[in-house]
Formats: sequence, C-alpha cells, structure tokens
Amino acid sequence: ATKSYWFDSDHHITSEELLSQARLNLRCIDWPKMSLQLILSAKGGMDEVDLFSLSREVEEDETIDFFMSHSWHDDGELKYEALTALCSSFRAKHGRDPTFWLDKVCIDQSNI
Repeated sequence: ATKSYWFDSDHHITSEELLSQARLNLRCIDWPKMSLQLILSAKGGMDEVDLFSLSREVEEDETIDFFMSHSWHDDGELKYEALTALCSSFRAKHGRDPTFWLDKVCIDQSNI
C-alpha cells in the first residue's frame, strides 16, 4: 500500500494521521440547537452567543447527516423553512432529529 504524506512548514504526517486528527476535531450541531436567528445572523451577529459552543463533538461511531456551508447571501427565512421541512421528513423516517456540520458553528472562529 502506498502511504501519502501531508507537509507544512512545521510538520509532516501520514494521511492516516491527518484523518485521525480530523476525526478527533469533528463537530456537529443538533437540529434543535439551530434556529432562525442562527441562520439569519451574519458573522458575529449573535454577539451574546458563542457560536462554537452550539456545536458538539461527534461520537466515535456517529455519522453526521448533512453538511452545510453558511451563505450570507441566501434568503435565511426561506432556507430555514426548507430545513424545517427536511428535518420533519428526516425525523419521520429515522425517529430522531438530524445532525449537521455547519461551518459557522463547527469551526472555532477564534482559532482559524
């Protein structure tokens, strides 16, 4: 098997090590913690809330259900309406609320 390596100015690690580190830092947000206010808020628009604290670590055998990148240009109300319908359908099919990877809460904005 071929090993691939990741290099930067300070490190060189195998791709397997990189994936392992990424898995340890992977976070998600549960649907009940998402709100219209969160979707409508621009970067820093929820000053009273630490957005990163809305996310949580992904459990070892857990799979994130949906990946989203927040866009400041989308119609937030329309997006939230569509997400609400999606989550209702998901809940009916799977018997639980979905999880999301949402960049603005799953990436520690104070550490990029």
